[in-house]
Amino acid sequence: MEYMMVNGYQIPALTLNEPPTPEIGKYGSLRRKFLLENAPMMFDEMLLEGTLYPHLAEMDNAVHRQIEQTMQTLMQQSTAPNRQTDPMGWTQWMNALQSQAEELAMQQIYSP
Repeated sequence: MEYMMVNGYQIPALTLNEPPTPEIGKYGSLRRKFLLENAPMMFDEMLLEGTLYPHLAEMDNAVHRQIEQTMQTLMQQSTAPNRQTDPMGWTQWMNALQSQAEELAMQQIYSP
């Protein structure tokens, strides 16, 4: 064990072995903010147990998967404008579908 000198005293040089923090992305960050503001005890417990960042990364992946699935379903349910002849209409249509899919997926993020 290594020691370091602080104000004339030798104290153990303890370090915490933290696993690498995964990328949490947009939806993981939103979930983190929600937990921090609305469920601080759950946030602290997960942080102390080391399960917070894996939870946030999994939440981010789950929301991305849900958005992709919802987008595919919505695209099959409605007819898209022709991308070649009406690019602005097609873009507007895709943006509307993306907004709908995100709105549905946000329910996962904002549930305790």
